[in-house]
Amino acid sequence: MIKANRRQVLGAGLAAGALSALPAPALRAQGKPEKLVYIGDNQGGWKRALVEEVAPAFERETGIKVEFTLLPTDPWRARLKAELGARSSAVDIAQWSVQMAGWMAPHVLDHEEVREKIKARDPAFDWDDFLGGSKRAASYDGKLCGIPYRITTGILHYQKPLLEQAGVTRAPGTFAEFLNAALAVNAPPDRYAVGIMGKQGSGSYTSFASWLYSAGGQLCDFKTGEVFVNQPKAVEALQFYADLMTKHKVVPPEATTWEYDEIIGGGQRDRYAMAQTFAPYGTLINDPANSKTAGRWAWDVVPGHTDREQSRTWIDGHFLAVPRYTRNADWAIEFIRMACSKQWLRRSAERANAPPRGSVLRDPDLTAKLGWPPVAAQAIETGIPTPAHPAWDTLEIRLRTAISAALLGQTGAKEALDEVAADWRRGLRRAGIGR
Repeated sequence: MIKANRRQVLGAGLAAGALSALPAPALRAQGKPEKLVYIGDNQGGWKRALVEEVAPAFERETGIKVEFTLLPTDPWRARLKAELGARSSAVDIAQWSVQMAGWMAPHVLDHEEVREKIKARDPAFDWDDFLGGSKRAASYDGKLCGIPYRITTGILHYQKPLLEQAGVTRAPGTFAEFLNAALAVNAPPDRYAVGIMGKQGSGSYTSFASWLYSAGGQLCDFKTGEVFVNQPKAVEALQFYADLMTKHKVVPPEATTWEYDEIIGGGQRDRYAMAQTFAPYGTLINDPANSKTAGRWAWDVVPGHTDREQSRTWIDGHFLAVPRYTRNADWAIEFIRMACSKQWLRRSAERANAPPRGSVLRDPDLTAKLGWPPVAAQAIETGIPTPAHPAWDTLEIRLRTAISAALLGQTGAKEALDEVAADWRRGLRRAGIGR
């Protein structure tokens, strides 16, 4: 397949191949670079297939090396803001996440056009195969800003034998069923019922958001400035979430220090029986080479409030985009086409990625091997993308504080979210949203 695509792209000379969609002067000006520069984050191992397999394959096919600059989250975002804000041509492929879409959108090509170029080169690319939630998450203000590469979502991970031993024969489908199951399997101090990312940090929102959305809660309206985060459904969700730790004591005490690596490690060490967390963490938690609980895990959508059909979760992810200022746009598009193809996304799933393609996540062989992918596909279709408005960065930090205070028992959910709402109204007004 790769060789056939190479013929499409490079055969018969650049001007006569699929690149001929570009004007001849642009082709001559662009030429063939020695390398493409990719700027992204260094969190997690999900980019291993991209770095260790796709990039070498691309270099073999084109002779162009891909140079990866992978940074921690804050420096990654700062680097892209600086480079793109200066209209620098030094970045050829920009990896961005949902939360960055608002400020990234003006600096990237119209990816509706990018998508059409890819489809013209590779009819098998199959845009319809990308899950609807991944397309929503890749768009901002009605504009497609990147091609989905990784779509993460929250699902329920649970140790099925433990629940069955406690008389729980199916995954909890409601908040009440979840609490009853948690109380039935809680066995402190060796093993608790529920793992959470309780550290006041970037994991706070994803650990809480599924409870918020499944309860029917909302955050705010970035068009009108109306704030919903302290309305009754949201308050009920936070109180339920906090009570798991403060009232029912079914959460490991050390979970207030847990974030991404710790929720994985806690599952591997058998510190909890259930968790609502990133779908692809199921691969790591269930890894026989690293986990004492391997083979015990099963997956389902997160519980709904009073009915399983109310199940709603967050979706986030990472997208590959071509900046407006690169001199190598067409080669960057070709790299993205390859990276996001069915073949390479299927391979990436085996190396800890969470691909956005329905055909990959529902592949029977992958399901047999990993277990969680079809559940993730189901959750993504109805999931709610992380807010992408530029003001969300500031608002989210304030929400983290409230979630942490509730988990620590320092304040009730209503008081915590009332303070958040007041702060958000001021912040939105400062951002020119609402009155």
